[in-house]
Amino acid sequence: MKGSANAPTTVARAGGGPVDLVALLPEEVSTLLAPLGEPPYRGRQVFAWVHARRAGDFDAMSDLPKGLRAWLAEHAAISRLEPRAVLDSSDGSRKALFEVPGGTIASVLMPAEDRVTLCVSSQVGCRMGCAFCLTGRMGLTRNLTAAEMVGQVLAASRLLPPGRRVTNVVFMGMGEPLDNLAEVVRAVRAITHREGLRVAPRRTTVSTVGLIPRLREFIEAGTGASVAVSLCATTDEARQAVVPIGKKYGLEDLVTVLREMRPGHGHRHTIEYLMLEGVGDSIEDARRLSRMLARFPSKVNLIPFNPWPGAPFRRPSDRAVEAFHQFLSSRGHLVTIRHSRGQDIGAACGQLGTADPNPPPDFAKR
Repeated sequence: MKGSANAPTTVARAGGGPVDLVALLPEEVSTLLAPLGEPPYRGRQVFAWVHARRAGDFDAMSDLPKGLRAWLAEHAAISRLEPRAVLDSSDGSRKALFEVPGGTIASVLMPAEDRVTLCVSSQVGCRMGCAFCLTGRMGLTRNLTAAEMVGQVLAASRLLPPGRRVTNVVFMGMGEPLDNLAEVVRAVRAITHREGLRVAPRRTTVSTVGLIPRLREFIEAGTGASVAVSLCATTDEARQAVVPIGKKYGLEDLVTVLREMRPGHGHRHTIEYLMLEGVGDSIEDARRLSRMLARFPSKVNLIPFNPWPGAPFRRPSDRAVEAFHQFLSSRGHLVTIRHSRGQDIGAACGQLGTADPNPPPDFAKR
């Protein structure tokens, strides 16, 4: 998708049809209503009804004038994503599958005692072609709209019991978020808005496999969201064999932008280090990674490979993962081993991509 993440936005009707309010920020709703003589605060009211109160129709917006509700019913719409299937994992996570124009996308809901994390998709498929990722085998069908990304959060909220809400959002589902930069930035602004879903920016994370120019643009957009960079190797040769974009943007390019563009508010850049047996899981790799991490504020999540049918890689042994972890910890790095959830339903990192709502029972073992 071309264009800057900071480009001015306009209120537009796709094909001259109703305006989808799920895609608009409060000031854009105000712009939409200004020709009617409505005061600017109406934009905040409507936005709050759509996002915070999750109104499904305009009659529910009881503090709006009746005439305005009638006008909105004629000229605007509130899009709504509903899952065609919801898979429940033995670990409590849930995968929701949505049919959208162009195919199927997935979100993964991961409740915990102190938080509820939602992993959202940003594209139908992905064109990055990373060899470790099942989504990468699909190729790219299209970018999702901001409304479709926000819609995943709203749909997940409806799956939660009363009193619980989505507190953390990670753009780590299907697709490369920075390959859909403008719409992702718009979605982040909507999800984190204090009049809406109120997910804190620091609890919102956008992941990338290493699109350097777009990474700079995203940080400069000033959303306040955290950045996570996916790595799987510590030499360009090894990385390029697994991640095609590595042939265009090398590890030194990546380290340079992370060093130059320091996160605000005391944040650290997150490195999601995928551990593939025989690719980047040696102690020498840990030593090289340590040297890289010393050049910018960072924390590391070690993610042992999550198998999927036909995958060309294997998961390292627990002993190898722990040795890698211990080496980085001994060098003073903030590092954790992330135990992926939802492996039994094909919902773990790298496993999204199957349209089959009932994966085989031994999915997690393959």
